[in-house]
Amino acid sequence: MAGDSNAGCLCGHIRMEISGEPITVLQCHCLDCQKSAGGGAALIVLLPRTAVHLDQGEPTGFTVTGDSGEDVTRRFCPDCGAQLYSELGKYPDLLAVKVGVWDTDPGFAPAAAIWTESAPDWHFIPDDIPAFPKARP
Repeated sequence: MAGDSNAGCLCGHIRMEISGEPITVLQCHCLDCQKSAGGGAALIVLLPRTAVHLDQGEPTGFTVTGDSGEDVTRRFCPDCGAQLYSELGKYPDLLAVKVGVWDTDPGFAPAAAIWTESAPDWHFIPDDIPAFPKARP
């Protein structure tokens, strides 16, 4: 139900309601995710765009061409800079939501690791999930 925020940024300026089950959860090691995460892999939850409702605030963003060659618009809080989600040019009906935006642990674990060819040796990739050198086929 709209208005029942369960996610947001670090400073509280952005509040969101996220509902539904993820399509998948990915551990992304691409260079852009490493930079936006401050060095580590990004844990992203792929959801239908309709599963994410902004209740308060308006994220800002910028668009880059990702390692895939496709546009990626990264959305973040204009006040605290917390990463919120990415819009994927190739998949306009999906959002790649950062797992850290939930107010409490949603219990999601990665189903696969992607862009592992870009991962430094010190990145942890679980042995029990598939790992792909580039994007998941």
